[in-house]
Amino acid sequence: MRKLIIIVVVLLILGGGGAAAWFFYFSKTMGEEAEEEEIVEPEPEGPPVYVEFNPMQFPVLGEDGVEQMVTLVIALQVPDDSAGDEVIAMAPRLNDAFMVQLYGALDARTVMLSNGMIDVSSLKVRLVEAADGVLGTGVVQDALVQMISQRQL
Repeated sequence: MRKLIIIVVVLLILGGGGAAAWFFYFSKTMGEEAEEEEIVEPEPEGPPVYVEFNPMQFPVLGEDGVEQMVTLVIALQVPDDSAGDEVIAMAPRLNDAFMVQLYGALDARTVMLSNGMIDVSSLKVRLVEAADGVLGTGVVQDALVQMISQRQL
């Protein structure tokens, strides 16, 4: 009787292990097939949406302190209204990311040209990179620099 119980328990353990392996194997292969059949979302129709931000001011530091003040007004281009709502909801974090990114770039003079003027194309790249860091890649399509004001001190 004891041997029969041990045999039944061993068969149940082996059967359970086999059933679990079968289940995980087929669920994994089904998941790979689902990944292969990616759902491609259609491109949104209509014009892109621009989300404007409040003006931002940055000091440009030199050897003797603040050399100039830079004021920027930007807007982010997103594909649709839902992405625009996401950008609006994350606006405080985006402002912080822009301040960190641009203050460091202006201080290191990586955005500046030799004559002291800001390179708008590299500025736009840095803004999109900062937005991608907060929102994820692909949410922000482009950055529109609406105004740049540089004031020598």
